[in-house]
Amino acid sequence: MPLMERKKPPFRLLWGVFMSLAYVGIAYLVLFTPVLIRYNEANDRTNDKNLLWRILFGVIMLAYGAMRGYRTYKSATGSLSLGQEESDSDE
Repeated sequence: MPLMERKKPPFRLLWGVFMSLAYVGIAYLVLFTPVLIRYNEANDRTNDKNLLWRILFGVIMLAYGAMRGYRTYKSATGSLSLGQEESDSDE
């Protein structure tokens, strides 16, 4: 077995990273851009009727994205350390 054998990252790891970035990106869109602002009759951007809901939704999405990213990180480091222990015990 070669000393530096490269393995492909598992699909679950890639999917977890992608989804955590997607949730953080959605939170950014909701909190800092006027994408989800419902304008009033005068089309006034300064009068956002759903500001409280946007902030609440954005914070929830940011927290969930961070939690999912942390969980993905912990599972990735756990599987990497298990792989190292298995290769060490084969010697």
